[in-house]
Amino acid sequence: MDLGYLFTSFDGRINRKPYWLASLILVAAAILVMVVLVVALDPLSAAFRIGTFIVQLALLYPVSALMAKRLHDRGRPTWWIAIALVPMVLQGLLQAMGVIGNPLQSNALDYLFGLIVFVVGIWFLIELGFLRGTPGANQYGPDPLEVRL
Repeated sequence: MDLGYLFTSFDGRINRKPYWLASLILVAAAILVMVVLVVALDPLSAAFRIGTFIVQLALLYPVSALMAKRLHDRGRPTWWIAIALVPMVLQGLLQAMGVIGNPLQSNALDYLFGLIVFVVGIWFLIELGFLRGTPGANQYGPDPLEVRL
């Protein structure tokens, strides 16, 4: 598994196995950094909210590259990434600015963004994580499951 290709390239197709393995690596990295932030900063502070947003921005490119290849395997265009990531980044930005509130005091905007991110997240979980790619070659490349002799 070429991690450089998975996390940096927007070209080609990948099947579900490398997608899940690379996703687990990104989740583990995010959890590790968030544990460091929780230990170093007060989780209700502005510095913690900004740190969380910086972590989110740092993971944006590798997550986008991974999603692009999986979307390509499903025959979907790259711009579909925006459907998933724009609400998440916007929610993170509003949290970093203190507009949405904090974990102890949520407001209506927090609930609205939470619902949008949840619904879109479930859709993308099914689309990218559970459904098979288009059989055979498509406009994004050959089927990653085909046996090459």
